[in-house]
Amino acid sequence: MAIAQMNWGRMKFAPDDTRLSEFMGAVARVYAEAEAHPGFIWRIPDDNAAHELALLGHDDRVSATVSVWRSVDDLRDYTFNIEHGAFLKRTAEWFEAVEGPQLVIWDVDPLTKPGFGEAFERLEHLRDNGDSAMAYGWPDT
Repeated sequence: MAIAQMNWGRMKFAPDDTRLSEFMGAVARVYAEAEAHPGFIWRIPDDNAAHELALLGHDDRVSATVSVWRSVDDLRDYTFNIEHGAFLKRTAEWFEAVEGPQLVIWDVDPLTKPGFGEAFERLEHLRDNGDSAMAYGWPDT
């Protein structure tokens, strides 16, 4: 068994706005760190992500990632303990506050490659019903 996750946010500015240059300039590097991190299995490639998000009606200010990891602990380590964690602490500089959860996790077979449609459905389920087998947030440790 593995886990899938989606995290999302709405950027305060368009991706090409100079106020986002530090953040946008680090995205490829931070994704490369994810892909090299122990426990990482797969993520939706950037080009596919933009296309899928647009098909779901999201504009270019929505930033989202769907990925598959060996375990919640591996995802947690990447999220908080390397460069990603430093950027996460600065979220308010670049992202609007949103209502409801910005992360959803669910159990998957390690070969699963979920899409944004499924991920946003699970996020909605988490928002409406709380943690369940269908969708959950960070488990207590």
